[in-house]
Amino acid sequence: MTPITSPSPGEGEYPAAFLPWTASRIRERLGAFLHGASLASWAGPHVLRRAADGTPFVSGAAIRQLAAGAVLPEREVMVALLQDGIWPERFRRNYGVFSADAMGRLLQTRVFVLGCGGLGGHVASLLARLGVGGLRLCDSDIFEESNLNRQYFCTESTLGQPKAVATARGLHDMAGYLALDVRHVEADEKNLPDMLQDVDVALDCLDDLTLKMLLEERSAAAGVPFVHGSVLRAEGFARAARSGRLHLRELYASGLTSEEAGSARHEGVIATAPAGVACLMVSLCLRLLLRPDAGDSALFHADFSVPELERFEF
Repeated sequence: MTPITSPSPGEGEYPAAFLPWTASRIRERLGAFLHGASLASWAGPHVLRRAADGTPFVSGAAIRQLAAGAVLPEREVMVALLQDGIWPERFRRNYGVFSADAMGRLLQTRVFVLGCGGLGGHVASLLARLGVGGLRLCDSDIFEESNLNRQYFCTESTLGQPKAVATARGLHDMAGYLALDVRHVEADEKNLPDMLQDVDVALDCLDDLTLKMLLEERSAAAGVPFVHGSVLRAEGFARAARSGRLHLRELYASGLTSEEAGSARHEGVIATAPAGVACLMVSLCLRLLLRPDAGDSALFHADFSVPELERFEF
């Protein structure tokens, strides 16, 4: 993956492809900078604390210094440290939930989030905090006042800004090591194949059924696992697919008329629905990223007005 160098990223400042560095190249650069010393030796003076089993945690400032000295992306340095059992302090509360191997793998994954509004903003934030290393964001819309009730990166200061760009700026403040690729364009049949290149999972955070189905179809054609999400009022659905089976055609067999689709976009949606469904979507995404044997999931329906969670098997 290519690192971000801009302290205040905006549209056009992100890599179109984010490919991981080779482990040998990373080790070579670190070894040269440390004059052959081990990462464990380097970590010694920088350890903030240790877990009960002795696992060390080092500060982000120290990691950034090491990355700058070795001329490496911060993310790749964190991967190398985790391989040696040294944890970044920022992920200390992930320790015990994820193994060091799983944490390193997350940092090397790339996820495509299509739609940066109610679902997409929450999804992107969760992925960044969990440690996913690269995000491709696409949305052609701008933030407007009616988005303030539920869309994570919509604030009074981001009104009028492109959703994808404002989301990327917020994510950069949250996790400066992220590789981000921003597309302030309308996704369609022509550009989706390009946007599905070099990603490990595609997440459907859209409010347009036709485009949802198109993303599912193109993801299946590209061999990219797919996570569906949808919300309305105080409820929503989530489902993950690796098999390439086109579930949305079964779920929405009758489709929507243009009048129904337009009406649905103006229905109420309260904050709990996108926040809750985003948690389901990200959990399903983690399952796909960290469990190569994980197949298609059940369809989950969450009703936050009760609240209750239902599971439907196909």
